[in-house]
Amino acid sequence: MGQYMDRVPERLRPHLEKITRTSGLTDAEESRELMARAWLEKVGLFERQTRALKMTEVPVLEEEDPRGALALTWSASLVSLGPRQQDFRRMEYASIQLRRDVPNLAVVEAAKLGGPLTVDRPADFATGPVRSTSALLRIVVCPPEVGLEEQERRIREATIFLTNGFVKINRTLLPQQGTLPEQFTMRAIVGYLAQRNGMTRRAARRILDDYLLMLESGMMLGERVPLGKIGRLFLKRRPPRSARVGVNPATGRKMTFPARPEIAVPRMSFGRALKEKAARTDPAGLV
Repeated sequence: MGQYMDRVPERLRPHLEKITRTSGLTDAEESRELMARAWLEKVGLFERQTRALKMTEVPVLEEEDPRGALALTWSASLVSLGPRQQDFRRMEYASIQLRRDVPNLAVVEAAKLGGPLTVDRPADFATGPVRSTSALLRIVVCPPEVGLEEQERRIREATIFLTNGFVKINRTLLPQQGTLPEQFTMRAIVGYLAQRNGMTRRAARRILDDYLLMLESGMMLGERVPLGKIGRLFLKRRPPRSARVGVNPATGRKMTFPARPEIAVPRMSFGRALKEKAARTDPAGLV
């Protein structure tokens, strides 16, 4: 074994080796190490994000349990379940995007569990395109005192963050093949919103464009426009400046800087919640 595969629980190693063979990677020790490294990164990301949202691990989620849940499979795919409404839940399944036998993203508005969710057993569904997953590695839920609306918010936040985080990790496995979707471009964001919300790309783009125009219009009208927990956008007055003599930093020679009229400049203030999240983020690898 290698340094990464040795850190994977022994019972899971054959499963990861099987995924490696069917993923497009070569059947070699180097490929198995790449897969194990990516798997460990995803498990770590899942644990950190759910812990930050104050979600706790449970061994079983009964079918009639009203709470929503997040589950991570042996393959490091993500299963997102909203709170139970009558007999159904909103379900999202995001695969590792390297397997060819399961969809990359499946969203079912009224999914029904085929039994309890149990660690080390597959999750079964009575409805939807995904009837069974690989065995579950982790199941997390919100504490009992958290209301259903807040549960749904935390699960949605974790799902979006982890889905995109897992794709970013996957890009380190097959960077040369170009088989993984682009991320965080306008085209990619529109596609993700459309798929996740069951609408056409055109409809998602129209909503997003209207939202951005609303933000811009509010700024141009002098308002402090909220961006949710991210912060606020606003215009700020930049006072006029008289002409002055200074030093060109590139050449060290004196030069005249021209006068500058009073203008409005766009600004953004970041919210406390975002600053706190940023402070918890590992700075390694950031530009």
